[in-house]
Amino acid sequence: MAVKEARQGYEKSEATRAAIIAAGHRFFGAQGFNGATTRAIAEAAGVALPAIAYHFGGKEGLYLACAEDILSRYYAETGALATQALTALSEEPGEAVCRDYLRRILKQLLRVFVQPDAGDYRADFVTRELRDRGPAFQRLCEGLWLPGVDLVARLVAGVKGRAGMADDQVDALMLISSLLAFNTGRDVTLRILGLDRFDADAFSRLDAAIDRLVAGI
Repeated sequence: MAVKEARQGYEKSEATRAAIIAAGHRFFGAQGFNGATTRAIAEAAGVALPAIAYHFGGKEGLYLACAEDILSRYYAETGALATQALTALSEEPGEAVCRDYLRRILKQLLRVFVQPDAGDYRADFVTRELRDRGPAFQRLCEGLWLPGVDLVARLVAGVKGRAGMADDQVDALMLISSLLAFNTGRDVTLRILGLDRFDADAFSRLDAAIDRLVAGI
């Protein structure tokens, strides 16, 4: 009985923690670190205010936990493909292989940034943090942005059939930033494309655009 009660208590604690992080993504993504309040986050998570201090030590601890949650989910969604691409790059692949990995990675990033789940605010959190330089800026920069740009830049160089150059990083930044625009300019993008949401047909059109961009490198 004691073991069962301990397990139930652990599961309840983990569920509480997850609910607070989900609410943190929402409020920090919309209002930033300074604008969001722990009281509003606690209310949205359906917990008492002291629960934030208990689980995270306070507002900044929760903010950093949100960033770590984003990184862990990002790695879970993109890590396998990124590892495959890095392994291929270590074996000096040809242009066609690099082009294929570049297309696949950009399409995967598009789906991460566009966040088809309306309840997923991770992309908003990352975009605001990288722009406003909050407490998690360095962690997200080192764990997310820098390695992502480096990988895309190396694939761009491979497509061009030469060693990497500074211009490849610029090209990588342009490619990734163009995908981010579908998040930061989500409503405008949907209006321009005549869509209500990003559905399968929309992704098909965007995937075709990525194919054209990569083919033009």
